[in-house]
Amino acid sequence: MGGVAPSCCSNDHPQERPESIKVEVDNALPAPCFEELERSPADSLEVAPMWSKWSRMEGMRVLEVDPAILRGIPLKDSLRAFGRLWHRSPIDLPEKERYSLYDRSLPVEGFDVFLSHTWLTPGKYKVLSLMFQAGWRQMLFWQGLCVSIASALCMLDMMPMPLALPPRFAFAPDTTYPYFPWCFLASFLGTCLGALLLPYTPDRKGRGTMCFFDVISIHQADQELMERGIYGLGGCLRVAQELRVLWSAPYLSRLWCVFELGAYQKANPNGRIVLTPLYIEVGFMLALLGTYLATALFLMVVFMGSQGLGLVVSISFAPLLVLVHLLRRNNMAKQRLISDLKTFDLERASCRTDFDRKFITRAIVELYGSEEAFTQYVRGPLREEMLGSQCHFPAQYVLMIGFTVFCAALDSLVALWLGGMDTYWLWSEFIGFAVGLYMGWLVAAVQLLISLCDWLAAPIRPGILLDYAQSFVLLVVFAGLFYFGRLVCQVAYKSSLWFALAFAGGSLSLAVLAFWMDRRERRRRHGLTVS
Repeated sequence: MGGVAPSCCSNDHPQERPESIKVEVDNALPAPCFEELERSPADSLEVAPMWSKWSRMEGMRVLEVDPAILRGIPLKDSLRAFGRLWHRSPIDLPEKERYSLYDRSLPVEGFDVFLSHTWLTPGKYKVLSLMFQAGWRQMLFWQGLCVSIASALCMLDMMPMPLALPPRFAFAPDTTYPYFPWCFLASFLGTCLGALLLPYTPDRKGRGTMCFFDVISIHQADQELMERGIYGLGGCLRVAQELRVLWSAPYLSRLWCVFELGAYQKANPNGRIVLTPLYIEVGFMLALLGTYLATALFLMVVFMGSQGLGLVVSISFAPLLVLVHLLRRNNMAKQRLISDLKTFDLERASCRTDFDRKFITRAIVELYGSEEAFTQYVRGPLREEMLGSQCHFPAQYVLMIGFTVFCAALDSLVALWLGGMDTYWLWSEFIGFAVGLYMGWLVAAVQLLISLCDWLAAPIRPGILLDYAQSFVLLVVFAGLFYFGRLVCQVAYKSSLWFALAFAGGSLSLAVLAFWMDRRERRRRHGLTVS
């Protein structure tokens, strides 16, 4: 008792049980040795012989459900306290804290999601990934709410406007408009609030998305319950509607993670396997930060005028270049994912104990007929199913980037409103500038940049300077494309409302086309069926 038990995908798998407990489990089969059981320090446990690791392996009952140990946690609850549960492997926790983990779980009859991951990957990336997956709608809601409140207060003349927006139209060359980027600041505040409040917001389903999370669902201190939980993973997979793989580079090197992939398809053939590589949300965070930075620098250009343009451009290109370079390096993880699936070899996956390897390989042979058959399944059907799921930038993330700049554009509209601009030209600027340029043209340009960072993730030539030069070229292409769109936009919305409508319609169509072409090219490059 009291031994430490990490995750089933951890590098440090639970050690063999003490001899007294091993005797208890082994002899709990057909001919129990009651004298030794009476001397066992664990005789107070309610031992369930049919669920011991030995009985599961000998009878190959790896997919049978042990109802007494089915425990889960709402997904949002696992993200509380900045995702504290994800940051430390249970093997690194003191015994008292390991005992308390199990008390945070709830008894369930099944799981909405089985979270499959490895503790070899830092928890901060998993928290970031789950936060955006579960909370992007809430972040958009809070972003929109804060911007709506800010714009309403500004239009009611309840907010200070210490700056002046330069003249926008030729027919009013001397008119300036009271301005301050309250909507832009409110957008940033709303994004942060949405992320921070996500774990504490009630779910529409009431109880929330119930998850199997190993550190909570498997007892980390009680040896008997721990064993039943680890070797009863197949039963937990059987009652899970979805297997969500939080993929990182070490994932396929862990034998227990491989077991979860293989067992789920057989235990729950109607369930969904969803691949969510951690590099996606890391890349999105970089892109979102880059968007806020670029927007802030753009506002500096507007108010510094041509005299400060060169300085601002010089200052802004350095951090933006680093962000584009990091986005490229981040996409290298995608290339490794594809390579790992294509070249998967069961023999290269490792675990700590010989018993675990025997248990898993015997289960795989029982389920698939042979190790080679399972290897071909991973390289073929499983690879196609996983690459066909969310292993690229989702459209909602790109739209969130566009919406962030759209919120900043509302500051200009508020300034024009306060300056007494005619409603006709307000609509022209809103449709052409806010919708056409930022929700259409910019979204298409961002999608193109993301695609280029994916296609050109690997350096074309060796050397760090050439690698950064490659990133610089991509940044110049993006900046040039956006600047060209901005020039066309200005001509359109300053000419008439109809030209603004035409530009907005064309830009939105271009954004849709960019998404479709990226999807088609991605599936072609990965050897998947294009649909």
